[in-house]
Amino acid sequence: MIEKFCNTLEGLYDNWKQSSKNPIKYSYCHLYWERIGENELISKQWYESEGKDNPYRNRWHRVNIKNDTIVVENWSPEWKDHNSCCDMLFFAVEDYYTGIVSTRNCIVNGGTVKSMVEFDGKSYKSKDQGWKDGKVVWGSDFVYEFEKKENTYK
Repeated sequence: MIEKFCNTLEGLYDNWKQSSKNPIKYSYCHLYWERIGENELISKQWYESEGKDNPYRNRWHRVNIKNDTIVVENWSPEWKDHNSCCDMLFFAVEDYYTGIVSTRNCIVNGGTVKSMVEFDGKSYKSKDQGWKDGKVVWGSDFVYEFEKKENTYK
């Protein structure tokens, strides 16, 4: 189960198609997942304008199974810090995976994280927001739609 999940997730994605159609609404972003161990991955996200060496998100992940649920632990680089409140729970649904943040206690940049992800090995959709006092304090109101690229980032 972990092997299939990681194989499906791994790769380089971007939202060029979405961004080029509506650049005011969608920043042009890249998303990269790379396996570094049997059940370990790294992920990076960056804006095209900032370059791959200046990611706005850089995390290390361990993938585990708990009660038929795939748990993706979110760590800072080099396994330095882990907040289990911010782990993601993934579920296999037909031919894709869907994920949500594991608790309502994940706080990032002053906001409680609400996150959703869907991917199938070809596309990756996500929406991340931070909420405080019933208002969005960071993140997008829109779902970002990424497509997997044939080439890799290394």
